[in-house]
Amino acid sequence: MADTPKKCAHPACQCMAPANEKYCSTTCKDAGDMVEIECKCGHPACAI
Repeated sequence: MADTPKKCAHPACQCMAPANEKYCSTTCKDAGDMVEIECKCGHPACAI
């Protein structure tokens, strides 16, 4: 059974990460657990 998507591990991100991935994008992966005011992944869930 495949893993279901879950929230991206980057704290500022609101996106869902793909199944079997921790982050939604390389931008979030590079940021890791760094605290930011806004996410810069560019996905619609984070575009405010």
